[in-house]
Amino acid sequence: MNYSALIVAAGKGTRMGLGYNKMFYMLKGGKTVLEQTMELFLNDEQCKQIVIVTNRTDMPKIVKSNESGKIVSVNGGDTRQESVFNGLMAVKEDVVLIHDGARPWLQRPLVDRLLLAMETEKAAILAVKVKDTIKKVVGNYIERTVNRDDHVLAQTPQAFHTTFILDCYQKAFALGIEATDDAQIVETCSEQRVRVVEGSYANIKITTQEDVQ
Repeated sequence: MNYSALIVAAGKGTRMGLGYNKMFYMLKGGKTVLEQTMELFLNDEQCKQIVIVTNRTDMPKIVKSNESGKIVSVNGGDTRQESVFNGLMAVKEDVVLIHDGARPWLQRPLVDRLLLAMETEKAAILAVKVKDTIKKVVGNYIERTVNRDDHVLAQTPQAFHTTFILDCYQKAFALGIEATDDAQIVETCSEQRVRVVEGSYANIKITTQEDVQ
């Protein structure tokens, strides 16, 4: 199944104490975070287009360092939600995988699982089971213990039929809905169920220095 990959790459690296976009952080293997993230999609023949969404400041550097014919660079918005919507407007394929640029260790089997799900679904996400006990806390005191069997940790990529997720985004903006991930847009703006596909604990998102040690 052919698809477009939409990579959200506007991170400032504030929590890593970098002072610059963490997409340019050099990993131990000699590649930047963004280069490592893109590698899988560049080498996947089913990925026909890579849409990189970034900020205006970093746009020239990203365009200069990524000259592959299937890469399109798009300016982001003030929020992640606006940035993804801008990127979606440039997507050409019928299926889009929306991925955090700060998840450089995505594995090919995970992409294959998502694409398999998209043969019958309009929306699917990667997720892993919660390992730790979950406590609901109010005012620094435990209110109750949450059943972790009913909860998962959402990851990216999250896969959608392009016209469907675009329609959901348009509804979200019209209703003033703000979401923390793309699946939540679907949850709040449609009756469509979102398929959960097994992810990987190795598919972490780089947020702090501890994540790259």
